[in-house]
Amino acid sequence: MYDLSVIIITKNEKKYIANTLGHLQVSMQEAQKYGIKVELIVVDSSNEDTAAIAHQFTPKVHYMSPQGISKARNYGASLALGNILIFMDADTLLQKNTLKDVFSIFKNKKAVSTISFVMPTFQSKLSISAKVFYVLDCAYIKACAFLPFLIGFYNRGDIVAIRRDTFKEVRGFNETLCMMEITELLMHASKLGKIKVLSSPVFESSRRLKQWGVLKSYRIWWRNYFDFYVFKRLHDSSYESVR
Repeated sequence: MYDLSVIIITKNEKKYIANTLGHLQVSMQEAQKYGIKVELIVVDSSNEDTAAIAHQFTPKVHYMSPQGISKARNYGASLALGNILIFMDADTLLQKNTLKDVFSIFKNKKAVSTISFVMPTFQSKLSISAKVFYVLDCAYIKACAFLPFLIGFYNRGDIVAIRRDTFKEVRGFNETLCMMEITELLMHASKLGKIKVLSSPVFESSRRLKQWGVLKSYRIWWRNYFDFYVFKRLHDSSYESVR
């Protein structure tokens, strides 16, 4: 049995995965110094070298034909042996103390899930509008710690941790959703306990924001939020992948 199970879903991520797993390995080693047992599970649906790179960091690399990220996350969770499940994106970089900090939060029995605010890996390469986006995004996520209703608008996949028992009770990720599956998961989990926010950020490549731009990103997210809450469905039937 493990204390933490880190689950990463990959699809053609050879550009990012080595750096992601390298940072994760450092965080795992730091956690292990404090007696925290951590396992790493990669669920891959690539047609290139992602799995081979991941095998350099963990033997627990499982292939799954492309069926959507929610189904892949649920599959990863079914393989996990940890009391706390941590789902993170393949381009997310953890800090040295991230896993230790996640474990510490769950010492509070009322905590059922943990999220993090996010910073760009290379802020100097971002446009002014993208930099403003991150300022607002960080302020919003930090506010989730004392304004719980804001959780209903959280949809980041960079890192989300949840108790295994809670995950099972809310029946995992909704596999019919192409996006906002994290929003729905957290909304259900929040009825069972507290959603906490890490005090330190994780870092991301900003690849979607760079490819879409701020205006397109907001347009797609908000039209799906609107339809999700008003009509109980999503506006879009698919979520464009970026690599």
